[in-house]
Amino acid sequence: MARRFTKAESTGIGVFALIALPIAGIAKIFEAVGWIIPVVVLAGAVAFFFWFQHDKKQKRLLYLRGKYANEEVVQKIFQGYFWQGQSEAQLLDALGPPVAVDHKLLKTKTRDVWKYRHQGGNRFGLRITVEDGYVTGWDQKN
Repeated sequence: MARRFTKAESTGIGVFALIALPIAGIAKIFEAVGWIIPVVVLAGAVAFFFWFQHDKKQKRLLYLRGKYANEEVVQKIFQGYFWQGQSEAQLLDALGPPVAVDHKLLKTKTRDVWKYRHQGGNRFGLRITVEDGYVTGWDQKN
């Protein structure tokens, strides 16, 4: 009768295959074409990655500068900061859309709580209070 693998053994075999097969494939490539071509291809891929990231940042800065025209505000948004008096649009540009929003309609104003950094259940690492379209406060947990 054949012995069944435990979950730990199956996971170990999977991890070994995930690591060993690419290494064996790379070794075969080096045997077939030498080491110069793969190194040049890898260096080109790394250079392309860094160029792409730089280009992406430059396009985002151009977009923010065109939208807000105030360099101090643009730099704060680009670095992901939030502050009291910040508009909803600026907050969206700085942190992106919230994971969840609690909306309250009061007699004289609207109050939204934008929730970021979901930690499970109804726990969030950051809650930002937005009243009538502007940030009025926040609660940040580490």
